[in-house]
Amino acid sequence: MLRGLIYGLSILHLGPGFAFAVVAFGCDGNASSAGLESICQQDTFAAFIKLTLAAWGMMVTLLVLKIIITNYINKNK
Repeated sequence: MLRGLIYGLSILHLGPGFAFAVVAFGCDGNASSAGLESICQQDTFAAFIKLTLAAWGMMVTLLVLKIIITNYINKNK
């Protein structure tokens, strides 16, 4: 139960943290070299929301993949 709580809180906090880092530090002049020109041309709040949702989706997908792989590995023991 505690591990699930830690995973949930990590996902909830790391998504906006990733989005903030990209918007704040990735869009200050060198956006074309980082491949962020499409994100940096949007409204800042819209970019932040889209990046947060993308980060959450990626982390949840990877967590589900981790659970599936762990269950597969433990099934054979």
